[in-house]
Amino acid sequence: MKILSLHLGHNATAAIAVDGKIVGVFSQEKTDNIKNSAAFPKDAIKSLLIENNWKLEEIDQVVIAGNEVFPPKAYEYLYNSKNKIVETSKIIRFAKKIRGGLIGKIFPSLFEFLRKRRSAQLAKEGAKNLKKQIVELGLSHKPITHVEHHLCHARAAYHSFEPSNSKKSALIFTMDGSGDGLCATVTTVDENGKWKRIASTHAESSLGGIYSNTTRFLGMKILEHEYKVMGLAPYAKKKYALETYEKIFKPIIWLSKKKPLEFETKINTSKFYEYLSEKAIGERFDNIAAGLQILTEELVLEWIKAAIKLTGIKRIFTGGGVFMNVKLNRKIQELKQAEQVFFMPSCGDESNPIGACYRYADINNLETKPLENMYLGISYSSEDIKKYLSRNKIEERFKIDKIFNIEEKIAELIANREIVARFSGKCEWGARSLGNRAILAHPSHMESFYTINDYIKSRDFWMPFAPTILDKNAHSYLKNYNSSKIKAPYMITAFEATKLGVQHLRAALHQADHTLRPQVLEYNANPSYYRLIENFEKRTGIGAILNTSYNLHGFPLVSSLDQAIMTIENSELKFIAIGDFLLQKK
Repeated sequence: MKILSLHLGHNATAAIAVDGKIVGVFSQEKTDNIKNSAAFPKDAIKSLLIENNWKLEEIDQVVIAGNEVFPPKAYEYLYNSKNKIVETSKIIRFAKKIRGGLIGKIFPSLFEFLRKRRSAQLAKEGAKNLKKQIVELGLSHKPITHVEHHLCHARAAYHSFEPSNSKKSALIFTMDGSGDGLCATVTTVDENGKWKRIASTHAESSLGGIYSNTTRFLGMKILEHEYKVMGLAPYAKKKYALETYEKIFKPIIWLSKKKPLEFETKINTSKFYEYLSEKAIGERFDNIAAGLQILTEELVLEWIKAAIKLTGIKRIFTGGGVFMNVKLNRKIQELKQAEQVFFMPSCGDESNPIGACYRYADINNLETKPLENMYLGISYSSEDIKKYLSRNKIEERFKIDKIFNIEEKIAELIANREIVARFSGKCEWGARSLGNRAILAHPSHMESFYTINDYIKSRDFWMPFAPTILDKNAHSYLKNYNSSKIKAPYMITAFEATKLGVQHLRAALHQADHTLRPQVLEYNANPSYYRLIENFEKRTGIGAILNTSYNLHGFPLVSSLDQAIMTIENSELKFIAIGDFLLQKK
């Protein structure tokens, strides 16, 4: 059975599966080059079909991730420089204006009614838009089913690692801003494969919503720059961060005493921005970031420990956007109560089509198969690349050489402190560069950090880069690395660097606390990339490399040849290896 699964909305994404095996995942942002694009992913679908030699008529089932879908205009605020939600209703615009005044305080229920009414209108419009798009795709005659939002997160988190014939129990946690009315769930899977949701929290008490609203309060984009807030947190002094945590964040949200796996809040967290506007003016920005990070770590750890105590299950799986927080994930993997921990890679809503595919396969008695790797996008053959370079007269702007062993040449350049973009094989699915669409540099020289930050990516000074570490060197560079408890192939968790790690990977760690967000690479996951780093190690004695995503700031990770050339032409990059071709700016 061939399944097409769609997540619609923020970072719209398509996935395809044969029975219970995921064979392709591609986000719309990769085709229209708009970060977190909310456009209907028709181009992503077409790209997946071409890459995998599928025809539309071969699709047996369409699965939608989420019970409710909203039209693209509901997400326009993500592209608005002022970060304000775009409203089309005059009534809603007027209500927003007066909600913060005296009338809003006297009649809060009126404004809550208007908010819910607007949400219902958008959901109705989204369903209508979905039906129209399905017709235009030519799939209206195919059966369509929906899978609830947090069930998608849970299924993705579990089945991406665990085969359907597993006889091991599991404890699955999902947490995000909101989805289908919820923001967090706890689910158990027993030895017989029986699923049971044992707790859920309403979206009005959302820790993820608190994090996003704080991101917005600090002048950054919600659903995009939360990682910047996390990266800023370690720069605050602990004493002052704790004071901000106690004063601003701790009084707002807690675990229920009656239902210890569910969250309760003092206010509806959708209004947390307004709360910060009243309570947090005058607080230092770094203390706010650090106080928020303390809140997140304290609450989630308490939640997980309570679930382990209640169920006795010590194998942990996580999914949902909150678990993109690698510093939180480090704390989770260090829990003595947990025996094994599995973090869903790129676990935001872009992972939900994977979960929807798995859910449909499982309930239809199709054997589910774990993900083999994250290289699930599109690729170009050597002949494709050659034709593209010729057709676009790239030789007029670049010196082009075809190199037999290009991995060795890249390693030589990087060992000589050059920075090289790598465009090879299938592009990665998700938010992280895993070597195929990457900017690679020497990890021990700070000039790599400053050059990439200032002249290529234009990133905030406090944001760290990350290393790809060969698996044989993980124990040398990462403190307390234990592959039997936690593996780290996808840059989704963090470790403290060893003394040697600080020395060898100085430019690829967090400058404030010497933590690393590594990709621990096994040979079978990406042989050519592994050989590249081995070549680098022979030249330098360093068994790792600095790896950051190949994109300009504010753009998604590149996937196409057009995007690759646009990126190098609009930055200070000098070298790009495209397949077997090495391009150098003239």
